[in-house]
Amino acid sequence: MGAVARHAGDDEAGYLAARRLHAHHRPLWLVLWGAVEGHYIALYQGDADVTPLTDTTPDGLDARIRQAQAVIARTRPHSYWHCPVRGCAWASITPTPHAPCPSPREAS
Repeated sequence: MGAVARHAGDDEAGYLAARRLHAHHRPLWLVLWGAVEGHYIALYQGDADVTPLTDTTPDGLDARIRQAQAVIARTRPHSYWHCPVRGCAWASITPTPHAPCPSPREAS
């Protein structure tokens, strides 16, 4: 039995899911689709030592990223980015998009 050639087009759903995950978790995570291995890979870009994460499903990798972020937040609370605006509670591990910060007058 001969080897079956793989083409990038065959893995379009994997690439698309990786792009979505990357957009959701950036800038602290680089998310890739490993077409040859058939799994998703997340590389932490912060200053904590985090082993690359892998999973065969986007939901599984998302869960692993969230679990890793919870550990990082507990053990290295300053290793992720916080909004510099006084009164804004957003941090890079917050699961919601960063909305406009309150004005300094509202934050006081």
